Amino acid sequence: MAGIFNVLIAMLAGLGAVTLCCIIYSMLRFLTLHLIIPSHPLQSYKRSGPEPTYALVTGSSAGIGLGVAQALVKEGFAIILLGHLAEELAEAKSGLQALRPGAVVRILVMNARTATPEEIKDAVQSIADLQLSILVNNVGGNPVRLPAFRPMATHSSEDIDAVINHNARFMARLTALTLPLLSRNSRPEDRSLILNMSSAAWVGIPWIIMYGATKAFNLGFSCGLARELKASPDTSHIDCLAIVPGEVRSQGNCEGVSDSEPRWDQFGQCIVDKADNAISRNQTHLHPWMMHDFQQKILAALPEGISTAALNDALGKKREAFNSAWERSQKME
Repeated sequence: MAGIFNVLIAMLAGLGAVTLCCIIYSMLRFLTLHLIIPSHPLQSYKRSGPEPTYALVTGSSAGIGLGVAQALVKEGFAIILLGHLAEELAEAKSGLQALRPGAVVRILVMNARTATPEEIKDAVQSIADLQLSILVNNVGGNPVRLPAFRPMATHSSEDIDAVINHNARFMARLTALTLPLLSRNSRPEDRSLILNMSSAAWVGIPWIIMYGATKAFNLGFSCGLARELKASPDTSHIDCLAIVPGEVRSQGNCEGVSDSEPRWDQFGQCIVDKADNAISRNQTHLHPWMMHDFQQKILAALPEGISTAALNDALGKKREAFNSAWERSQKME
């Protein structure tokens, strides 16, 4: 009997040691991902020669997209800004060129929600002569009839189609058309990169259900594409990474957001800083902001009843803040 007891004690001790090692390993991976930052990120995606290496960033006239463009410009990339507001794009271009004098910046004016397949194809064809090595699929939003935070039963067919077109259909079409450009490599060491913007909303959140659902599409699309690209020697030099933001203070997300959350420019820089590390670990997705990553790990560990209550509470407060701001704007008109 004592022998059996000793064996059980030894087994439990071994299990405890393995569990402790796993915890320490996970903590080290978490800390090294967020605390070890390269001095010059994404240099492996630069092409050699006198011609500039371009990054195409969608939804880049403001917000996270502009933040990513700023970070890439500082690393010496030429930028193609894609958005639907010509004046905002021109202002963003001027800002990038002021940030790094001599920066090469081009503009593509296109509405992601309404662009036809032919218009997207023509836009890609217009940049086919450039050395494109990075695609940032950042464009996204919740383009529904206001107020934006509403029960699903109040969404019209037009609302539903607008969100799908804006967040999912456009990025899928653009990626398919851009892949041949990213596949070109004059040297074996030339690499390309696709960054796809998802959201913490992919888990499924109330009152903006279609937004969360399309962000889940972005995540699944990106992870599937990352694996597919590695399966062929013709595309194995293209890396693909989904970016999963939490709350970020920006032009389009300024109500009900804590001052402790990152600004759009801080978050854009964070994406560029940490992408290399995530890709070197063969990650298919990345929570760039350290606190967002920690919060996501906690949420995933909670029982569904507790996580649902927490999400409903947080989104209820955000719904009240956004919708109250909309009501105030209506009274002022």
